[in-house]
Amino acid sequence: MFDSEALSKAVQGDREMTALIKTAPRLDIPIVTSALTTLEAWDPREASRQSVWNWTLSRIRVVHTDDRVIAMARDMLKTAGLHGHKYAIDAILAAVAGQEAAQGAEATVFTSDTDDMSRLVAGHSVRVEKI
Repeated sequence: MFDSEALSKAVQGDREMTALIKTAPRLDIPIVTSALTTLEAWDPREASRQSVWNWTLSRIRVVHTDDRVIAMARDMLKTAGLHGHKYAIDAILAAVAGQEAAQGAEATVFTSDTDDMSRLVAGHSVRVEKI
């Protein structure tokens, strides 16, 4: 799972994130993010990098937000004691990760904000890795 920082780094050519994107398919490991995370990561100053965005997103499964994701995100915010105004998109990504884990997938969220993400996914079989 890529949060907005991981996605931004991938588009900016970060070696670690790019290597992960290139290696994951060979290992049959899906890279997933939420649709809202792609919007959060978008920087209009990088419009000239549209081809890099397209390449990156073509290798990531983008999960759209539905009522189940929203309900789970709301529960995660409540449990973590966090407010949706500041943490809504992180909570959506955490809920997507929680759903992946509930379906038996190994879910790891790559994020620059491990503290809040760890609070959101507490109680779910989701790993959080700092980037």
